[in-house]
Amino acid sequence: MNSFRRLAISEGLSKKSKRYKDLRRTYLAGAVQEGFSFHFGSNETSLQAWQELCQTILGADKLRELDLRSVKRCKAALDGVFVNLVDLVDAGNAGATICKIFSSDRALANYIKRTGKVFPKAEAKKNPLLRRFLIVVGGR
Repeated sequence: MNSFRRLAISEGLSKKSKRYKDLRRTYLAGAVQEGFSFHFGSNETSLQAWQELCQTILGADKLRELDLRSVKRCKAALDGVFVNLVDLVDAGNAGATICKIFSSDRALANYIKRTGKVFPKAEAKKNPLLRRFLIVVGGR
């Protein structure tokens, strides 16, 4: 995000301006998409990708405990687990376990509204693996 701040400053954008908000959303979407693809890929049949997701979301200890040796087992381990995509990529970048896991889509939606950590659905749909983590945020 530091590079976006530099861009905004160089463009003389105010944080409250519509242009700033639009550019921030576009920049964030691109950075998250790129980060997700770098860390986890886009192949929804890749066991390695699912194991990386499980490790980043659930932690290495849980990964060993669950013995996730198939994509089906990995998907089952993530059923009912909701994470913010921005936070997921940040955790992947840091080589850490994600710190916020939500037990419902509603709780995650509230977090997204509160923090503004939004990832555009149209962008997310381009990556089959990322699509698994989509929820409806508005319209409730």
